Amino acid sequence: MNILLVGATGFVGRHLLLALQQAGHRVVATCREPRGQDWPGVEWRSLDLNRLAVDPQAFDFPQAVDLLINAAGLLSVDAAELSRVQDQGTCALFDLAAQRGVRVLQVSALGASAQADVPFLASKGAADDYLLSLGVSAVVLRPSLVVGEGGASSTWLAGLSPWPLIPLLDLKAQLQPVHIDDLVGAVLALLRTWPVESMVVPVVGPEPMRLSQVIDHLRTAQGWAPGRYIQAPLLSLSGWVGERLGWRALNKQSIALAQRDNLADPDVLASVCGYSAAPLASRLQGWPTAAVSSQRSIRPLMLAVLVLIWLGTAAVCLGPGFEWGLRIMAQAGVHGAWATLAVIGGALCDGLLGIGLLVRRWRRQTLILQLLLMAGYTVVISFVLPHYWFDPYAAVAKNLVLMVATLWLLWTEPTGNELRR
Repeated sequence: MNILLVGATGFVGRHLLLALQQAGHRVVATCREPRGQDWPGVEWRSLDLNRLAVDPQAFDFPQAVDLLINAAGLLSVDAAELSRVQDQGTCALFDLAAQRGVRVLQVSALGASAQADVPFLASKGAADDYLLSLGVSAVVLRPSLVVGEGGASSTWLAGLSPWPLIPLLDLKAQLQPVHIDDLVGAVLALLRTWPVESMVVPVVGPEPMRLSQVIDHLRTAQGWAPGRYIQAPLLSLSGWVGERLGWRALNKQSIALAQRDNLADPDVLASVCGYSAAPLASRLQGWPTAAVSSQRSIRPLMLAVLVLIWLGTAAVCLGPGFEWGLRIMAQAGVHGAWATLAVIGGALCDGLLGIGLLVRRWRRQTLILQLLLMAGYTVVISFVLPHYWFDPYAAVAKNLVLMVATLWLLWTEPTGNELRR
């Protein structure tokens, strides 16, 4: 079968692309920047749904396509952007398919509805409704929480799993998580047994469970006992901060989703194409691993400590430690206005580094500047104030530890491609 796969570099799209190729299908795959993709046997084309929403002719729909699979999705706190990408741009794509009589398989989300109060679900639901109104042969798959290596939510849950006391947004709401292998299996089963009529099909696991139970399954797969859980405090404040900083895992949308049940009948999928999702625990082989989960868990903690150090140092230097800073400048032979300027300038520099670490798009550059600054401090102090190496509290020697920690954070900082997945 000739298949056009939209969103082929995302979490779901990557797994679908591999499975479709292994099943012998010819795939034309799209993403926003296909030039860097190297996947033998796959034809790559550029498609930006944001642009397609404005210009419906911005995409050259391939010839001789039998099926369009839309696996594109956007994790964003921007309601307008979600509407452009997941609703307007996606509907323009459906129009192109309908004009050519191409069947459509839309990967949506459980709970999607044009009337939903969560922008992510509302934009998905609006596109679903539009597709079903076009009169083309279509299936809308609505999976529950999809679990597997590489997913944004899965990465977040795996990062929480090592903690001895785990804060969650809600401790009561139930969901039916489905492993990524089962979502892919459902798609392949539909390709073999396509329904006669267009329909919405939920894709859910067989077991309703709380989010704490999902994490317990992840912990068991890593050889750990069940965890202890508390409801995260100050949810409203956390959601507000997450909205401002663009956090994908913690914002008003994620809080709203976490506080409601997300359930469906698992037998619907089996009745349509004969496929049933397996229990989640049986799928957790090889992922997650204790080493990777621990790294994901320690990383935000280390970032938080560094932010505290830089912002705290700035506050101290401008406040109670100002005179102390002037005395250190005097020991280095710097006096008067130059000493004052050095203390204030150093404090402002420290504060900017702390702020830079909080903003993801600035973080890599901030970590590099942080390394250079600490190396510079250490070299200057070694020549001008060498006796500080013999401080019983090892004030200068601790720079070496911070430099190693900064280097580790820099090496493990996600790249632009990883952030878009």
